[in-house]
Amino acid sequence: MISVVIPLYNKENTIERTVKSVLAQTASDFELIVVDDGSSDRGPALVKRFEDPRIRLVTQANAGVSAARNCGVAQASSDIVAFVDADDYWDPGHLANLDRLVKRFPDASIFATAYFVVGEDGQIRKIRLRDQNAESRAMRESNYFRDATKGDPPLCSSSVAVSKRALSQIGGFPLGIESGEDLLTWARLACTGKVAYSDHATAYYVFPPVSVDRNLSAIRRPPKHDFVGDELEKLCLRENASGSSLRLYLGNWYRIRAMLFMELNERGNCIAELGKAISQSGVRLRDLVTLGLLLLPAKGRALLVSRWRQRHSSRADTTPQS
Repeated sequence: MISVVIPLYNKENTIERTVKSVLAQTASDFELIVVDDGSSDRGPALVKRFEDPRIRLVTQANAGVSAARNCGVAQASSDIVAFVDADDYWDPGHLANLDRLVKRFPDASIFATAYFVVGEDGQIRKIRLRDQNAESRAMRESNYFRDATKGDPPLCSSSVAVSKRALSQIGGFPLGIESGEDLLTWARLACTGKVAYSDHATAYYVFPPVSVDRNLSAIRRPPKHDFVGDELEKLCLRENASGSSLRLYLGNWYRIRAMLFMELNERGNCIAELGKAISQSGVRLRDLVTLGLLLLPAKGRALLVSRWRQRHSSRADTTPQS
């Protein structure tokens, strides 16, 4: 059996689709734990309408997506816990895909599948994987940091299952941070155990709408204290990661922050984060592109950054969950 956890916060427009996609799985031996993280909309009521004994709705005061996921994991009966966010959904074969990974790599810490990105225009594309044919359905042990620094992010929170025991060993999802909690969790788990991966995409990540004309106040401001960056630095030191893909992984985190500051039209902070990225992983072509974008008028720059987001950002990178 696999336990499934959905963190829910004000997703009344999408939660039914998400739950239905779980209930439609060809592998029926699962439990579904929906953790209502203090929603103020009809989302929890919509979950209660489903008459399926495998569903449990757990309610907590609003504490953030990490706390919601940790709560769900604590309630889980299985040592294997899969996650799906309340605005994403699964192919009917997703749990079967994960189950095959668990059976083939029983000692792994992370089990993950490739996924599709659903753009705000409704177009669906499979992520681009390092050195992998788009039609590949191979199951393999992933070099996570290498794979995460080429192509699209190989993991998103709706395509992953974890060993409950391994997650407990790293202290669960980190609390008190607004973005990057997934990215940091995958990194910590990848440093402590194997990452089992299926190239067969069976999860759908729905990209949130991004308006080029949105007010600056609607853009998430990167926190002044970069907890994720600090913790990734500690991992690099602990793993003696000089010159490794873990350093590039850290550099890419700083590049994400640089792009957010660019959206906010804060050129000084953007350049500062870019400097940190270069110090960790050297100059990349995208760094030169970023510097070039800084010379453009704000409107044109916003359009190009929006397109970059659509192609390169993952939920762990930029999108608030609760």
